[in-house]
Amino acid sequence: MHSLIPGFTMSPIMDNTQLFLDPAFWLDPCTVQNGIVRYPTGFETYTGTEELERRRRKTRMRASRACIACRSRHTKCDGVEPVCTRCQVEEKSCVYTKSRRGGSGRVGGVKKIYEKGSVRSRTSTGSQSDEMNCNATSVSTTTSPHSESLATFRHDSGSPGETHSSISDSVDDESHLSRYFEFFHNAHPIVLPRKKFLLLLKNRPSSLDYLLPVLNYIGALYTPGIQTDTPRQIAHEKLNEDSLPKNAFSVQALILFSLAIHCLDEYEAAEEYLNKAIDIALLIKMNTQEFAWKNAEGDAILAESWRRTWWILYCIDAVFAAISHYPSHRLQENIGDVMLPCEDHDYYSGKIPELYSLSDYDNREFSEEETVFSSFTYLIDACRTASSMIALDSEDKAPGERVLEALDAKFVNWFLYLPKCKTDVVLQDGKVDETMFLAHIVINCEKLTLHRPHSLIPYSSLETKSKCTPPTHLRTRSVQRSILLHTSKSLEAIENSIKLFAITDKHLLHSPIVTCALALAVMAQVGACNLVVRGGGQFGKKGSYETGRERIRLGLGALRSQKGVWGMARRSVREVSGVARELLGVKSGSNGSSGFTGSTGQESGDEGRRVRDIHSAGEEALMNDVVRGDHEGEESFLDLLGAHGDDQEMGFMRFQDFESIGLEVSV
Repeated sequence: MHSLIPGFTMSPIMDNTQLFLDPAFWLDPCTVQNGIVRYPTGFETYTGTEELERRRRKTRMRASRACIACRSRHTKCDGVEPVCTRCQVEEKSCVYTKSRRGGSGRVGGVKKIYEKGSVRSRTSTGSQSDEMNCNATSVSTTTSPHSESLATFRHDSGSPGETHSSISDSVDDESHLSRYFEFFHNAHPIVLPRKKFLLLLKNRPSSLDYLLPVLNYIGALYTPGIQTDTPRQIAHEKLNEDSLPKNAFSVQALILFSLAIHCLDEYEAAEEYLNKAIDIALLIKMNTQEFAWKNAEGDAILAESWRRTWWILYCIDAVFAAISHYPSHRLQENIGDVMLPCEDHDYYSGKIPELYSLSDYDNREFSEEETVFSSFTYLIDACRTASSMIALDSEDKAPGERVLEALDAKFVNWFLYLPKCKTDVVLQDGKVDETMFLAHIVINCEKLTLHRPHSLIPYSSLETKSKCTPPTHLRTRSVQRSILLHTSKSLEAIENSIKLFAITDKHLLHSPIVTCALALAVMAQVGACNLVVRGGGQFGKKGSYETGRERIRLGLGALRSQKGVWGMARRSVREVSGVARELLGVKSGSNGSSGFTGSTGQESGDEGRRVRDIHSAGEEALMNDVVRGDHEGEESFLDLLGAHGDDQEMGFMRFQDFESIGLEVSV
């Protein structure tokens, strides 16, 4: 058996594990003669099963402390400070936290095996590492599927002999950064892939001085029991320094911080940081094709990161404007000519393929063979569609049929040219393609926003109080004859939006920006169920009401799963629950469906009775005119459907009539 000591042959009983991991073992060189250990007189030796039993009992002895690396891997730690033996052998960073049970605080008494040339040397002389102020109260032993020793890169940036002011801060940063990549990164993959990011953090930490605090802050939001005020203040101060560099890393930091506080329901503050990101991006010309390569130092992965940064900036600018119901956004006419991002798996692997341009995508219908673009590309196109729609909210009157048809064509084409592999947001490994998930949410939300005001599912007065609800207009006569078509498309968008959240129960992995879209879809589903209620249970297919109620439960459940992290989700839960209770007649204080009275058409309270009808008398009059054909020269919908007799004399169309003209409708 080989030994690390020249001329010394270990006994078969004594293996490498015993030498490295037994803190009680110490070898006196004087006992080695001609490569054989000579035990002193009185030294008891063990052989065979006696030795194995002794060692088995010995391995059950618990060290008083264990480092983070050993605990995270659920392996035995000998508690040697400042670097345990296992971390020395495996070249891992070794960090201890203060025990919550107290402890003697004594320093481990075993000398390091390697005094010189060890991978992790002491960072200070004349003092022990436990004298440093380790104030971390708890460290999660649950690690990401991509778990690595982040502290390795956190501590290696200094030279030997350099002291670190607070190990606990480094431990917290390690945990928060890990959670950023675990929960937030995949839905917004603009930062360098994890391994590449950590390598840059090791070699050039100063380049990440402004980005890293933002990532730590976002990761802290996903850490239970952590006060996020301090990491937020650190990120805020860094981003507001006069010395904030005008580079792409700063743009990334500003975008991500803006997105985070927007989803905390701080819209105005988020827009300030977003505008700052746009200012820098335009100043350094990130919107040009040349920027990525000129500023990537020949690194293809870094160049891809810059392209993704520009495109997410455009998408966030458009989505923020849509959520806040602005008539335009800053980058609406300045989309640039940056090449489109590649697939996420290519980005993570570093194998960047041949890139496509936006022109290639817009001319995809002329390709002889189907071209599959990246998920990020379909998200960009969905956000372009949102950008083209936001001007509708600022119009003094509702759009005409031609305008609606032109906008609807964008949705039809998006789905028509979507490859089959992109219609399903689940990847081959069973994980959700979070970028494609967000693209589907955006496109379906905009489709619902376009068609719902012209459908049989109008906004109630309660919904208009929600920050997510867009402004609406009375429909024009030119679209009255298409009311059934708009209703069908609205219901289709509702179903497609909510069922996406049935794919997985890990809703915290989705982008929090989906919250507003989900709230709109659930409130629309409530309106669809209320349509059934208004008909006294006579509308829709058998079971359509129950199906709709299940979707409401699913949507509210998905919203509730995010409210522990995001303020926008907390507000949305209150708003959606309030609308659902009133419109569906759920008695105040009831739980579940036990207090539900909607199936009989009865509603609770004056407000409930008021919202049974369409939210204004003028709208109701217009609806009756449309259905019964009271306008001169207009054929009624009953006539269009070939309806005759008293069976159809009601204020709203039966859902079986939708089917008679080939429209598949289910609430």
